[in-house]
Amino acid sequence: MRTVLERSRYLMYVAVVALALTSVVTTLWGAAKAVEFVRVLLKDDGWKGSTALVELLEVIDTFLLATVVLIFAIGLYELFIGELSTPDWLVIDSLTRLKGKLSDVIILVLAIKFLEYFAGGRPALDVLYYGVSMSLVAAVLISFNAIRQRNDAGH
Repeated sequence: MRTVLERSRYLMYVAVVALALTSVVTTLWGAAKAVEFVRVLLKDDGWKGSTALVELLEVIDTFLLATVVLIFAIGLYELFIGELSTPDWLVIDSLTRLKGKLSDVIILVLAIKFLEYFAGGRPALDVLYYGVSMSLVAAVLISFNAIRQRNDAGH
């Protein structure tokens, strides 16, 4: 039974390959959005409207999402399969650290989504409610990260 459990960690190859493929597809999706952004800019007065800003934020958001998925693929590989030659900031040595990286990126995605919502010309009260709800989610994620770091430092 021990051997079976020890080798079952290699099941994570499936997750790593699937996440890496998802990252590639999402990157291509971001590239397609970048082309659309350029098309919007080149239209008559396209660069003057808020549509171009929203398009740009969507491009950034998509590439950020591709980055998150790649970080997860790398993290799962490092946690379950073996070490990789990555920058120090990308070394994942615990599931808690991987979740922390995810929450950091989620906060960035929330900020971009807020800017997209704000640039969309919505009523001020809707923007306020949207911003407050996103701020609450970000505050919870920041709090969990702070607690995690404090607990890690204490051990």
